[in-house]
Amino acid sequence: MRSFLFLCGCLAVGLSAIAQPKKTAPASTADARAVEAAVVRFFDGMRANDSTLARSVLAPNARLLTVAAGKDGVVRTHETPLDRFMEMISKPQEKVLDERIWGVKVNIDGDLATLWCDYAFYVGDTFSHCGADAFLLYRGKDGWKIFSIADTRRKQNCDLKAAQAAKTKSN
Repeated sequence: MRSFLFLCGCLAVGLSAIAQPKKTAPASTADARAVEAAVVRFFDGMRANDSTLARSVLAPNARLLTVAAGKDGVVRTHETPLDRFMEMISKPQEKVLDERIWGVKVNIDGDLATLWCDYAFYVGDTFSHCGADAFLLYRGKDGWKIFSIADTRRKQNCDLKAAQAAKTKSN
């Protein structure tokens, strides 16, 4: 009887392991670098006031979303129209708009990728806000294209040492 119970227990454990949903594996090094390069290119375009460079890694219908609490404390999403964002970054700025990222995590399943990272946003050398960025990308005939960017925004609990290290790393 004990053997039978032991066998049933082993079967249950084995079958539950097989029945688990497939988890997306971390991306291969080359693919992960290509996904990260697309995101870095987007921010390079923003820093350089070059909307053509930034747009080169965006899908035509890309969405830019922010998740943040309003003045009333209620958390909402806010969408910035892509054309308005591109117009803003194409105008010469008195100070560089600099989004510094670190803690990058990339996952890929076939032609779909996610990139999650922490960030700090600076206007020139002045800290503005921080949060997390979440990018959705697809692999098209011209490489990885960003079709959605979502971020959180806050001014507290920001890792400014990591932001400084990210600036040093990108220079």
